[in-house]
Amino acid sequence: MTTILHLIDTTGPGGAETVFTNLLKELEQTEFRNVVVLRGEGWVAEKVRSLGITPHMIDSKGSFNLGYVKALRQLIIGERVDLIHAHLLGSNVYGALLALICGKPMIATFHGAVDVASGERFLRAKFFLIGRGASTIVCVSKRLQQELAERSPLPAHKLQLIYNGVDPEAFSGARASGLKEELGLPQDATVVISIGNIRPAKGYEYLVDAAVTMAAQDPKVHFVVVGHQKAQLFNKLMDQIARATTQPNIHWLGFRQDVASILRQADIFLLPSVSEGFSISTVEAMMAGVPIIATRSGGPEEIIIDGASGRLVPVRDAEAIVTAISGMMEPEMRKGMIVEAERTAKDRFSLQSMLANYKEIYCQLVN
Repeated sequence: MTTILHLIDTTGPGGAETVFTNLLKELEQTEFRNVVVLRGEGWVAEKVRSLGITPHMIDSKGSFNLGYVKALRQLIIGERVDLIHAHLLGSNVYGALLALICGKPMIATFHGAVDVASGERFLRAKFFLIGRGASTIVCVSKRLQQELAERSPLPAHKLQLIYNGVDPEAFSGARASGLKEELGLPQDATVVISIGNIRPAKGYEYLVDAAVTMAAQDPKVHFVVVGHQKAQLFNKLMDQIARATTQPNIHWLGFRQDVASILRQADIFLLPSVSEGFSISTVEAMMAGVPIIATRSGGPEEIIIDGASGRLVPVRDAEAIVTAISGMMEPEMRKGMIVEAERTAKDRFSLQSMLANYKEIYCQLVN
């Protein structure tokens, strides 16, 4: 039996963390044995335990933690690990180093531009180490693959594209209910839902600007934002709202476990990001049968065909968001886009497709 060591350096929740746990869930039904190392407790640890896997907790804090490397080396030997699979920059660095030390094949998965931010300390050195130690470097979008090929010293021949996958069964089904009652909204309200942790790349300041304009044009439109609220940025958004001439209809729900149910109550899904590697939430909305408005922020251009399976708008353009929302009110346009989006999502971005691609790499590297 092939044993895989899985590493990720965040505790979640988030898109990369969802992919990490979904991949583990699927792998548990296969011939592979999975060993998971996490840096601490949190959402990811809870999800991993729910799969029947007991994660190893090893703290990786610090710019270069030799104790972490030593502990992982002992674990690789003790668990007879055949292959290392790491996600996100920090774990990719450690995974590559351990691959070199232990002589093991290794996969490094990059999930977005945040992984390759130019402000990252010692970035070229980290890339050099990953380039040496990783057998395969997976990118979750073509744009990310191109950026890594052009802007980093990573070997281009090691870069491979695998789109993140979503389980269609989790998001299909009858339209849910209860959200309008929870928020005290009238039944004829139009609900525009955005999903994603509040951080700079998500562009929520443009959602606020769009909601201010929309409140004056059509007060029946309500924006609902689901995602962990980082205090510093969230407070800036609250200040932006306080200064607005018209108070927008925005409902901030924070982190929620019932995302699938919430999506099935949306009239429109909005992704306002300024930078996006691959948007899991956009694919989830497509599978839930919700019409999509997304910015041209990287990943969405590879997911959505403008005018066919959704609407693509420029980044940092609140007026374009308002115009797209108004256009989405037209029933025939919505219906056609929903059908095409569901078909595309199930054909190209299913969990089974992602699993098959990773399994192929695992088998190649181990054999």
